[in-house]
This record gives sequence, C-alpha cells and structure tokens, in this order.
Amino acid sequence: MIDRLTVINLKANANIRPSAGEVFILKTCQRSLIVGFGHLPYHYVESNDSIQEVFTGSDASIFLLETICGLKSSVLAEYEVVNQFKEAYQSYNLLPQKNCHILQTMEKLFQDSKKVRTEHLTEIGQLTYAGIARKLIHKSGAAESVLILGSGALAEDLIKLLKKKTRIFISARNTVKVNQLAELYDLNIIPFRDNNSYEMFPLIVNTIGTKEVLFDEIFFQRWMHLHIPNQLFIDLGSPSVINTSLTEAQGVMRLEDIFKQSTQLNVEKVGKVHKAKEAISILVETRRSHFTLNYPYGWEELQFA
Repeated sequence: MIDRLTVINLKANANIRPSAGEVFILKTCQRSLIVGFGHLPYHYVESNDSIQEVFTGSDASIFLLETICGLKSSVLAEYEVVNQFKEAYQSYNLLPQKNCHILQTMEKLFQDSKKVRTEHLTEIGQLTYAGIARKLIHKSGAAESVLILGSGALAEDLIKLLKKKTRIFISARNTVKVNQLAELYDLNIIPFRDNNSYEMFPLIVNTIGTKEVLFDEIFFQRWMHLHIPNQLFIDLGSPSVINTSLTEAQGVMRLEDIFKQSTQLNVEKVGKVHKAKEAISILVETRRSHFTLNYPYGWEELQFA
C-alpha cells in the first residue's frame, strides 16, 4: 500500500476538484495536499502550475509524517497542523466514497506522529504559534490581562500557556464552546463582536480565521489611541480577519511576523528535528515492511478503484 501512495503538495490557494472520498484533501494557510494512490490524485488538480512537489511510495509517507509533526511548517514542530489533519480526517470519514486504505494510512500516521513527538519534540513544543505569542505578550510588559478571540484548539493552547500568570478573557462565535472553556479554565467571557469592549484590552490575540474583516482601520486607530505605547494585537487567524495599515512597529503582528520570530528559535531546534526525521524514516520503513509481510500478493489484488 505504501509503495502506491501518492501525495501532491500544492500552493496554499490552489484550486482542487471536489472529492467524494476517492482522495484525501487538506487545505491550510501554508499548503494544500491531495493524498491517494497511483495516479488518481492528479485527477483532482485544477492546474499543474499550482503543483509544488509530488511524492510517491515511502517518500510520500515520510513527507506526510514530517508535515503532521510540524517539520514542514514555518514554525518548526508547531502542533496546530496536527489538529488541521485531524479535522480534515474527521470530515473525510463522513464522505460517501471514503477509502478504507486512506483511512488506515491516516490512522497509522497519527499513531507514528504521536510517537515521534513524544520521543523527540516534546521539549520544543513551547516554541509554536501559541508559545511565540506568549513570549511576545510577556515581553510587552502589560500582561495582566489578555483577550483571546476564538474557541478552537489554538485558542485553548494559548489559554493553557497564559492562565498561570495572566487574567484571560475570551470571545468567540461558538457560545457553547466558549462557555465550556470559561468553566474549565475560569475565564471571563466577552460577547462576540463587542468591539467597544475589545478596545479596552491592550493585549489581544486572535485565532479566528475567516474571509470576513472583523477589525478594520477605525477599530485599530481607536484601540491604539487608548493604549499606546504598550498595545499588542497578534493575528494568528488564516485567512486574516484584520484590515489595517498598522504594522509590527505599531504593535500589530500578523502570521508572517510570527514566522519571522520563529526563524531564530528554529536554530535551537535543529538537533532535535534531525533526530525526529531519522525516527520518521525508520518508522516508515517499518510500516512498509510490515505491510509487505502481511500482504504477500500484488497491488492488483488489493486495488479498490
């Protein structure tokens, strides 16, 4: 099965033909992936110009495992990508023509990625999107309280990192999840889209990604006027929800600024990442050998499409 695995890595904004389950598709702010077997994934590519890389066989499995472990991310070893894969997997599992071999492949990848992270990447976990945001917040010198926008996995990561030293307020569209997080972590709730209340916070971290503009130039000018020079707005959403000419120099940081912050931190990770990649190669070869021993017949006897 691994020998027939094909992964097409496309640009983040690439157009992909919809699938009923014949292939697995993942779209994030950094990339788009089509995962399947043989030549089938090529049928879902709208334009060959959007293809960045193609991997097959063991190389495809290694690429997927390194990606899930965050080793292909701008912020090395970040774990938000794991949640993105799991959400895409859950959606794929609901498709009418989901493929059992793709499901099995993804399940094994999740198992192996957990092993790699536990054995090689745990100690550098704090240097992720949430970890970098925490460093910036503490460096600002105004970390008594912070407003977190969103209620997903990244928002919860931030809460866990900040709750010991910072009073946290939360606001998001999903009131059920907001109430759950507020009860679990003893948070204060701000009604969603209550910009008048939002403006009162010198420190804001957004984790919401949508094409809708939630914070425009008017909001930022009023917000900055209230808090200069200690204001900090970190936008981790993709797509970005902000529309302003303000930059990092004025305390407004976007994802690309976080990527820059991670460049120096990545130097500290090189040794551990190298060991993680070695472990991934060994795991993939073990999976491949195990499959060959348990399925002695050719691919043709296992072909499903």
